This record gives sequence, structure tokens and C-alpha cells, in this order.
Amino acid sequence: MRKKRKKIWIDRFQTYLSLQIASYCILYQFSVWALVAFERASRGALEAVVGRTGTSYIFTSLATAVVILGMLSVYDAVKLSHRIVGPLYRFRRAIQGITAGEELEPISLRKGDYLQELKDDLNEMLIALEQRGAVVLKTPAAKQDQHQPLSV
Repeated sequence: MRKKRKKIWIDRFQTYLSLQIASYCILYQFSVWALVAFERASRGALEAVVGRTGTSYIFTSLATAVVILGMLSVYDAVKLSHRIVGPLYRFRRAIQGITAGEELEPISLRKGDYLQELKDDLNEMLIALEQRGAVVLKTPAAKQDQHQPLSV
């Protein structure tokens, strides 16, 4: 029998992610409906001033802007997913390394990546496992010594 979650909102990261997704939806919907409202309200007046061809150019430009806004939202969403999936990938690799008995390095994330608190918790777990002899951690100093020649 599976246990159900008692809370729907469990972490502040969930709040940020939900707000980001909601802002994409709201901004895009607003821009589409603003374009439709502008087109309906101003078509006759614009045709009288700039003619039918000019009006077509204006509305084509506005529709292009809405499409570009949609593409920018998708691009930003992909960047957001990288900031989430990248750390998850590193955590998964660390777990696989523990299972395989590999020598591990402490987990590090890029600046701006999410799940930094989970990274800290996992690194604390790795240190505790190392103290119990369950894993072997590479030390950052040893890593530097391997790549840099000694200065005399």
C-alpha cells in the first residue's frame, strides 16, 4: 500500500517552479489575447490610415512578435530544466558510483543550479559513509595535485 502525501506544497523550489511556469502561460496568453483585441478594435481605423496592405504588415509584425515571445518562453523553460535536470543527473551518477563501489568526488553543482540544499545533504551523507568505510572520497587537494605540476 502506497502512502499518500499529506501536503501538496512541500518545498519552496516547487513554489518557484510553479510561479515560473504560470508566468510563461499568463504572459503568452496575455500577448495572444492582446493581439486579437487590438486587431478587432483597430482594423477599420488602420485600413483607413495605412490601407489594407499596411494593416496586413502591422498585424503580421505583431503576430511574429507573439511567436517570438513563445519561442523565448520555450528557450527559457529549457534553460530552467537544465538547472534542475543537471543536478539530478549528478545525484544519480553519485548514487550509481556508491552502488558500484567507485571512488567518488564530493558533488558539485554549477552556479545558478537548483537543488543546492540537496547537494549539501548528499555530500554530508558521503562524508558519513566515508567515515564508516562504506565509500572512498577523492579529496579536492588530491585532485589538484594530479593536474598541476609541483612548483620548486
